[in-house]
Amino acid sequence: MKRVLFRLGYGALLVAIFVAGGWLSFQRSILGKSVSVPDLTGKSIPEAMGATAERGLLVQAQPGRARFDAEVPRDRILLQDPAPGALAKPSQTVRVVLSLGPRDLRVPDLSGLPPRAAGSRLAQSGLELAAVSWYRDPAARIGIVAQDPEPEMPVARNAAVDVLTNRGRPEARFVMPDLVGHDADRMRQRLETYGFRVGSARFEAYEGVAPNTILKQFPPAGYPISAREVVSLTVSRSADPSKVLAR
Repeated sequence: MKRVLFRLGYGALLVAIFVAGGWLSFQRSILGKSVSVPDLTGKSIPEAMGATAERGLLVQAQPGRARFDAEVPRDRILLQDPAPGALAKPSQTVRVVLSLGPRDLRVPDLSGLPPRAAGSRLAQSGLELAAVSWYRDPAARIGIVAQDPEPEMPVARNAAVDVLTNRGRPEARFVMPDLVGHDADRMRQRLETYGFRVGSARFEAYEGVAPNTILKQFPPAGYPISAREVVSLTVSRSADPSKVLAR
């Protein structure tokens, strides 16, 4: 029995020695000849070739994969395979992807646009709307008539664009009349006849005042108003719910 155990132990020892020897031979023949791939990011092709030549490696650019990058300048290495620090055999090729540099931004033509639409178009291009100056000229086109920088000028991302816009004919303004105490339906019809917009009335019960009488108004009497603004009215209703007409 002891002899059998001795033979088994001796065989296991021989197997272990054989495996260890094979691994050491592999380390020396394969890994021992491998080199570490240098970091080529940001280098030009000639610089990369110099850094890899001393380690016996080659460099190959892949033009079809070049891409824009805001950080890495044009014609500099953006990506590489194998990655930096990886082990490679001498004469192995390191494939690299070059940067096209930051994407060129050009100012869009904002002519004729209102400021809000111009701001949206600039935002889509990575730019911002800055100062908006305006004037009125009935004979000229309405909208943006000038911009700085001018259309198609190259700019950096988030650059600001100033614009000058024409608002056209001067806006007519009127003095708001005193509507309190008047019949709401008649005043609404009169205001709409002159082009003013009247919003939905708010109704309140008010004793001693005939139903459908204007109690409050906004804008108040004497306030300058244009046709673009909305007139709001507070109108009386009957204090008796049974006498309130459906509206």
